[in-house]
Amino acid sequence: MSLPDFGTSVLEAMQHIVAARRIPLPTLSLWQHATAMFNKKELPHLIGQSLTTLKLQGYTPEDFVEHAIPWDKMVYSTDSLIDFGFKWHHMIALNFQPHHFQKLDWCHYLQLKIDANAMLQTCLSVHDLVALKLTPQQLHQMGWTWDHLTAIGANENNLNISKQDLNIYFGHAAKNSRKTTGKTDKPSISKFKF
Repeated sequence: MSLPDFGTSVLEAMQHIVAARRIPLPTLSLWQHATAMFNKKELPHLIGQSLTTLKLQGYTPEDFVEHAIPWDKMVYSTDSLIDFGFKWHHMIALNFQPHHFQKLDWCHYLQLKIDANAMLQTCLSVHDLVALKLTPQQLHQMGWTWDHLTAIGANENNLNISKQDLNIYFGHAAKNSRKTTGKTDKPSISKFKF
């Protein structure tokens, strides 16, 4: 005698609920339409309910975009939102701002595949970037270049990165020292490259 697989049954039930929700409603009479308007709760009024509950009711990240719910109104943890199905393009569509990066951990940047170009979509300034306290290695891994950094107003003085790290990860310090001193020093043999 085998036991029923409730895990599969629950998943199938959720899929049917989502599919049923996506089917267009039949045309209603004027009276039915009026009463449905007063009884129906739209997604903006459901913010704060568990994301699992919203998922069971058939909501997806696209519904949040459709209802133009700003990212500031999201009361859920980043992990919960990622598990719900949010991707970077949903976050941008919901007006994700530079100060929202402070709620992200390094693992979130990796999961959402956020790189330098993605971060620049939010009109990030050098001060916003410095406030994130990302290491030079992390910035380099995300594809930040010296050109990206200068485009947002960075210079050697307002970045919390040593000259050695600027040289290693961005190739900046060696170029800058040659220009200012007028010397044509040979590049260091020990310069680290990826």
